[in-house]
Amino acid sequence: MGALITKNFENTQNIAYNILICGIGGQGVVLAGKIISLAAFKNGFDIKTSEVHGMSQRGGSVSSHIRFGGKIFSPLIPKNKASVILSFDIYETLRYISEFANDKTIIISSDYGKMSSWISKNKNDKIKKTAAGIADIAGFLTNNFKRFHLINDKKMAADLGNIKVSNIIPIGLLSNYTDIAVEQWLKAIEENVPEKTVDLNLKAFLAGRKEAGDKK
Repeated sequence: MGALITKNFENTQNIAYNILICGIGGQGVVLAGKIISLAAFKNGFDIKTSEVHGMSQRGGSVSSHIRFGGKIFSPLIPKNKASVILSFDIYETLRYISEFANDKTIIISSDYGKMSSWISKNKNDKIKKTAAGIADIAGFLTNNFKRFHLINDKKMAADLGNIKVSNIIPIGLLSNYTDIAVEQWLKAIEENVPEKTVDLNLKAFLAGRKEAGDKK
């Protein structure tokens, strides 16, 4: 499947949203999965999610598969069939594109990156034979994916008053590419964050929604 824009749908009951979330432990992959899954459920979609793959402790590579639509039979995204890759770490973005992305996949990535000891041997990793810099990766993704969003979520969250809500901002951007009603997203966030942080998290989500720009 390609883009998830509503105007392209003829029958949403026959559409499967394949969302891969990736990052490193402690960046909010688990929370993002809970919010996206609950929002889809509240909107009436059938949904299947995988267990978190990788080392969930802080610092380890982590990914999660979320699939929803009219009827979903498997929780795992098939090879090169991700509709969206939502990444909280740009090095992890590079890690997963060769296995799950295609030329229509929407890439939403933080511009933050923690240098990984992992070095890809996949053909998509054309930028360098050794560990690449963030600017190199961003340039590669810009040149190879028409819908690549590089988002400065850390700065945006700091501007809102708390860097800890940075993981909610990319979810807001993602929401533009689904048929899930905004109110269901807001409810899902309210039910998954501490009560005293609800208002700030909702502001972060809405700030992210504004970031789609003309690439949508």
